[in-house]
Amino acid sequence: MGAINEILLKIKEYFKELYKEIRGLSFNELKDFIVKRRLFLFLVLLIFILLGFSFGSYKSSKNIVLKNLQIALKEDKPEKIYKKIRVDGKKIKKEDLKPLTEYYSENKNQAINIAKDLKTKDNSGFFKLVNKKILFIDNYTIEIEPIAVKVNTNFENAKVYINSNEIAATNIKRGLIPGKYSIRGELETKYGLVSEEKEVFIMENKEIDLDMPAINISLTSNFNDADVIINDKEINKKVEELKNYGPIPLGQDIEIQLKRDFPWGTVLSDKVKVGDVPNINININMANDKLIEDIEATINNFYSSTFNALNNGDFKLIENSKEDAKSKIYDSIKRESLFLKNNYELNELKTEIKSSEFFYENGVYKGNIVVNLNYHISKKLIPFIDKNVEEMFLTSMEYNDGSWDVIDVQKFNLE
Repeated sequence: MGAINEILLKIKEYFKELYKEIRGLSFNELKDFIVKRRLFLFLVLLIFILLGFSFGSYKSSKNIVLKNLQIALKEDKPEKIYKKIRVDGKKIKKEDLKPLTEYYSENKNQAINIAKDLKTKDNSGFFKLVNKKILFIDNYTIEIEPIAVKVNTNFENAKVYINSNEIAATNIKRGLIPGKYSIRGELETKYGLVSEEKEVFIMENKEIDLDMPAINISLTSNFNDADVIINDKEINKKVEELKNYGPIPLGQDIEIQLKRDFPWGTVLSDKVKVGDVPNINININMANDKLIEDIEATINNFYSSTFNALNNGDFKLIENSKEDAKSKIYDSIKRESLFLKNNYELNELKTEIKSSEFFYENGVYKGNIVVNLNYHISKKLIPFIDKNVEEMFLTSMEYNDGSWDVIDVQKFNLE
């Protein structure tokens, strides 16, 4: 006991002397102090190194690493283990591990099984427990086998993001830690930004399809030289030029309309909303008020002059028509009489525009007009011999040299 007290007393005196030296130590005396006290300083350094190794060994021990791994996975706490994770032999950031811990926090039983497997056989799925000793001290880390994901989009120029990080133009992301990810696509169009996003579990090499809500369209029309209007703005393109045009966003009420100049004025088509069908046909009804007015005037003049020609016995008096049409309408209405001349009187003429059609063929504007005639046939000197007739004629017309002409007539009925 006396020997121990003597040793303690010497240690106390040593530290008291050391304390005095340190208090009175100047910079110029530092070298002599280190040489004189080198053994003490070496022992202090050795103690700190041993303490550091001991603490590091504890933190890197197999049980502690596996325990922290299980906590991180079950409770979505990547900060508990990310420093002990390696991917391709490299350290990772805490946020790199977040998709994995988020996935296993929703699948806790799998997290427990992984920790159990690693404890007994050092590997489980894409996890591998590795001990890279530093001298004689254990240093356990967990290697995670990375995966690759390819994102396929329906538009090549769409930008693809995985958890807000844009991936390469090939849309392939390699060296990815498995887990729960948000895949987002963005597509710039002339009509606004199109985006699509979905959450996916990527636990192995995988291809993912991400369809952007947009479409390329092709237009057809009865007038392929019509101007195209999208959302009330002319795009300086004709119908015939609009092939695989886009992208155009879906679900945003994008409307297409056609415009064309006719001899009787500019006519607009109805507006058509862009849907999920790429091939769109938009026809223009070329019959505006001016056209109908011109058609009715020509029809009235044609049939009025027909009755004048019948009463004068000369089909050449029929106006606004070709020769074939003149003789055809003349013969259709004329009634042969054995005695006394017939008198023809037009009672009523109705132009049925709604039942008619107008079209453009071989560079010529044409129309088939339904005309309802009500007329009276009588004998001038025998008033009691008369007859009322009601007939319908399909009157074919063409637009030539700035005016409409009748080129053919056909009698028909609805029976």
